[in-house]
Amino acid sequence: MLNRNPSNTSNVISSYRKRRQQRGPLLVYGAIALVVIGIIIILVWLFGSGQNPIGELFPTDTPTATLTFTPTNTTTPTFTATITETPTITLTPTRSGPTDYIIQEGDTLISIAERFDLGEDGVLLILNANASLTDNFNIVPGQIITIPAPGSTLPTATSLPPNLTRGTRIDYRVLPGDTLAGIAAKFNSILDEIITVNNIENANDLQPGQILKIPVNLVTATATLPPTSTSSPTPTPQGQAPIATATPAASGGNTPVAPSSSATCEYQENPAFVTELQNLINTARTSNGLAALSVNAQLTAAARTHAIDLLCTNTLSHTGSNSSTPQTRVQAQGFTASLVVENLYALSPFYGGNPQSAFTWWNNDPTSKADLLNPNTTVFGVAYVSSEKSLLGGYFVVVSAKP
Repeated sequence: MLNRNPSNTSNVISSYRKRRQQRGPLLVYGAIALVVIGIIIILVWLFGSGQNPIGELFPTDTPTATLTFTPTNTTTPTFTATITETPTITLTPTRSGPTDYIIQEGDTLISIAERFDLGEDGVLLILNANASLTDNFNIVPGQIITIPAPGSTLPTATSLPPNLTRGTRIDYRVLPGDTLAGIAAKFNSILDEIITVNNIENANDLQPGQILKIPVNLVTATATLPPTSTSSPTPTPQGQAPIATATPAASGGNTPVAPSSSATCEYQENPAFVTELQNLINTARTSNGLAALSVNAQLTAAARTHAIDLLCTNTLSHTGSNSSTPQTRVQAQGFTASLVVENLYALSPFYGGNPQSAFTWWNNDPTSKADLLNPNTTVFGVAYVSSEKSLLGGYFVVVSAKP
């Protein structure tokens, strides 16, 4: 028990009121502080976590998954007009007459003739149109020459006067395909003389347009020089139509004498020409109801021997340089014949000498055609030889026979 004096009632009430008045502001300030602290906590909770906790308290629409198509790398057509460049057409003027041309580095008359499509005679046409050009083709870059008009042709060559004195020299312009041997044959000249007169070092290096001095009529032309064909001159057996003359085989004690060696020289053969001529002859025979001829090796050897002899002696005759005849040449090869027919044709291949030209000539000559279509012959031999050194260039010999 406390030893304290009791206070009166009024003092107690007054003291309580004082304390109550002092406590009021403190409570207000404390409540405000709590509210502020609460607001701060709520704000931190709402915005500091990166989530939306308030939204979780209320129901929301669940979004439907959307399918996303990944575009492929495709070309999208556009309706925008695209400008396409139109190729420029360069019009090349067509030449209608002669034109000037400036020589370029590396030009030759042959290349210029080809460039302007002047044909096989292009070089000669250019030389004809340009008198200043020499025959050795001295052209230099920058030089101006005249190109002939399209379709130009060479002027017709002037015929030589008849009966020119032996050795008369003429000017001759070399044509494409010319050989010295062919030129010599054309003017009855001699190959060595042409080489000497013109100081030619290489006889195979002729150039189209080159001018040569040709001594004419150094050799006498013979009647057998042009392409011809004859049969061996013998009587026709009785009862046989005179289709072609032929030599009957010798009988009894008259045995043909084998000829001595014939002339030889360098030459070339052409098996393709031989085969082609064989086919032409047999086609003509079968077309006329006759049997085709069979190739005989002995007759072929006889034809070849005579062809070489003619080529090397620059002649055209049924008689060989050793006086052989078609009959003796066949006999020398071991073939016994009752009928022998021989056809000859000579022309340089540079001037069109080929199987077709030979056959055409024979076919247009009645006697030669009769030889080829002789119904009594059964076998044949064909030969062809050529040489640039020969006057006539190339020889065809056909020997047909009946055993």
